[in-house]
Amino acid sequence: MDAIQFRRFTYLVSDVDISSLTISKETKERLEIAGIYQFEIYQKENNYFILVDTKIAYDSYVVHKICSELGIKLPSFSFEEEPLERIYEFEQQSVYKAKDGQLKTTVAPYKRFVWTLLLQEDPELMAEYKRVHSMGQAWPEVTANMKTVGVKDMEIYLSGTQAILIMDTVPNFDLEKIGPKWQQLPRETEWQEYVAKFQRTNPESSIQEKWQDMTLITSK
Repeated sequence: MDAIQFRRFTYLVSDVDISSLTISKETKERLEIAGIYQFEIYQKENNYFILVDTKIAYDSYVVHKICSELGIKLPSFSFEEEPLERIYEFEQQSVYKAKDGQLKTTVAPYKRFVWTLLLQEDPELMAEYKRVHSMGQAWPEVTANMKTVGVKDMEIYLSGTQAILIMDTVPNFDLEKIGPKWQQLPRETEWQEYVAKFQRTNPESSIQEKWQDMTLITSK
């Protein structure tokens, strides 16, 4: 399959129950025609993470306009005004503003994981967390480890102190089997010990215990 470029917009809705939001077959077809390739909603308790992939020419204004026209509306929420900040991208080469969308290239076929984690409510720690995940700051050993275990793409987005991680892997990726081996790779333990100070989790917990699964409840 040839690689295709697209734009990604992400959102977190925490004050509105959207678990009943459904997208009909007709709406899916109209989204496709309008240039929205993927519309996914993931849930963890009362948090809803929305992922929208579109044509590369689109910005958040266009996403909002298309969703509104097709009846995909949420109370007190704007697809134009509230896209999330991305602080990490696997082997990132460029930086894009949230409202412009993140320029990405398809990595299909893949198996997708979406996880969430709370960070410390400390401005200095938050600033450092963003810095160590910014372009060119990733530890090369940690990036190499991800490639070794079968990670094809990874991103981290922030909504306040809530982090959301998207990880696309090879289709046969088995986290239960690979997780323990992953943690034994070069500098992996050192990295986990380092980032523990940013996280509202037990430092002794495994990666799988720290990052909580978000469940896909609808998709395009």
